[in-house]
Amino acid sequence: MKPPPAGLPPANSRKWHSRRWWDQLGYLRVRSLGNPEWQRNTPWLLGVLTRQRDAGHPGERELYDAAIAATRRYPRTTAGATDAGAAWDEVLTAIDDLLVVRQARHLEKVRAAQAQQRARGDNEVHGART
Repeated sequence: MKPPPAGLPPANSRKWHSRRWWDQLGYLRVRSLGNPEWQRNTPWLLGVLTRQRDAGHPGERELYDAAIAATRRYPRTTAGATDAGAAWDEVLTAIDDLLVVRQARHLEKVRAAQAQQRARGDNEVHGART
């Protein structure tokens, strides 16, 4: 089974206490989808992906579509072979591609907020001197 992308905290990390509210798919990826014991409930997963696609960032739609297509295809691979293990890795790869883009966008927002906060702090310091 394919490991999750490097940017995701491990399943037992305390970071998920707050992160799972804005990154439900990432939480699902590390807690359930990547667990070999998890029953592969593709109809349920399709519902999750479809709901998140409809409510998600427009720039992620193609990535959601790829994850949905891989999930619908399961247990067949892109090549058409029936191989549940390889097909599940394709599902995870499509989801991971989405999560990597989402993580990059999140980090950019954090950097922008930090820069804005620093700029506000600089303005307050300069305002106090004048």
